[in-house]
Amino acid sequence: MRRTKILATVGPATQSADQMVALIAAGADALRLNLAHGPPETHVAYLRTMHAAARQAGREVAIVADVPGPKVRIGPLTDGEIRLSVGEVWTFDSDPTPGDARRVQIVLPSFRGAAKPDDPILLGDGSVELRVKSSGAGSIQAQVVNGGTVRSRAGAYLPHARLNAAAFDSDDRKRAAIALAEGIDFLALSFVRDSVDVVAARRWLDKQPEGKEVGIIAKIERAEALKGIDGILSDSDGIMVARGDLGIEVPLERLALEQKELIGRANAAGRFAIVATQVLLSMVDSPRPTRAEATDVANAVLDGADALMLSEESTVGHYPVEAVQWLDRIARTTEGAFDPRRTRELVRAFSSDPATLPERSVAAAAVALAEGVHASIIVTPTHSGKTARLIAGLRPSCPVVALTRRSVVRRHLALVRGVDARPSPTQGKIMDLRHQAIELARTSGLAQLGPVVLTLGFPVDGRPTNLVTLVDPSEGPEPAGHS
Repeated sequence: MRRTKILATVGPATQSADQMVALIAAGADALRLNLAHGPPETHVAYLRTMHAAARQAGREVAIVADVPGPKVRIGPLTDGEIRLSVGEVWTFDSDPTPGDARRVQIVLPSFRGAAKPDDPILLGDGSVELRVKSSGAGSIQAQVVNGGTVRSRAGAYLPHARLNAAAFDSDDRKRAAIALAEGIDFLALSFVRDSVDVVAARRWLDKQPEGKEVGIIAKIERAEALKGIDGILSDSDGIMVARGDLGIEVPLERLALEQKELIGRANAAGRFAIVATQVLLSMVDSPRPTRAEATDVANAVLDGADALMLSEESTVGHYPVEAVQWLDRIARTTEGAFDPRRTRELVRAFSSDPATLPERSVAAAAVALAEGVHASIIVTPTHSGKTARLIAGLRPSCPVVALTRRSVVRRHLALVRGVDARPSPTQGKIMDLRHQAIELARTSGLAQLGPVVLTLGFPVDGRPTNLVTLVDPSEGPEPAGHS
């Protein structure tokens, strides 16, 4: 069983149900739609196809909708992309007409104060850089310093601008409402600044008929989000380490260190952490990743990331299925070398919420027992998924099987490392759960590897997890066909 999960973004290269089924068959545990691109009717079509593909694949796949947030973007380009050369002058204005070699639209809250002469403008992932020559009430003229290819609606980063745009604005809410009506499991918020942004989105979701059980993924793209990360983690279900924009906001030489700390803090908080942006970017045009990309993926696994995300690789790339397969191969190979001790040290160092202390203590006891007896599996019945997340955050050596009758919880756990969420036929008596745990160990082929650790609430229904017990796989009824 691969522990690290895979989140694949769908797009023009993977827009049919068959293509999405192929992604799932290759190993994708969740599918993501970026609502920054395309009109509402396109979003609806994609979401319906995503659900159809999950049914066709016979998998409970998490569906993630990603709102654009207050990111500054350029408008469309006549040919979809343009090559900018050093020395050329490009004008940014508010005209929505598709851009060309002379000009392009830029979507700004206001041109006033957005830029002054000699300010930098970074496009896309920051590799294309321009310097402002002049700016006025409705346009900015800039000269190319570092050239390259720029695509339609690419992000534009103005480091010296003070735009003060809040995350999850009215445009985001309109897009989110359309996605909610089609059914999603997570809403990813772009450019979160602090927990206030997350709480505002949570309150809005709770007021929507379809929003109460939708989880929130906070995308960490701003330097100021690093300062408020503990609050963001407390109020969200998980974070996405969005290295593209974050790598522009923080010094590039610190990016790897920030990634490690963000993953560690997420583990400590019992939240999942997704590593995203240019994971296997060369596979947009190549059937194999570069050695540097393979190493980057392996390091994210060794950092303890819950999930790895594909963007361009699976939206516009020529080898989307192969990209998923390579993530699967690299993760499986690397997980054997993962040392959970560092993760557990970080959990102890970063854990500070007294409200979760009882649940954390039970999770820690379950993992300690499992490690001590070399358990084959940890089985944890769960109503909300919380116990499974806390146990998984400690990165036990054996698999974690979460049993729940709620399909939404099973899909939410699709992004949590090391958790295999399965339907539970019963949440009844302790002996029923013990027999179920034994059967799981047997059918998984793990029974001969060691005992089973079982967590549960006593007396089961409606109780928080408060009991950890050891189950011998040789107990209970003999397996069918035994004589």
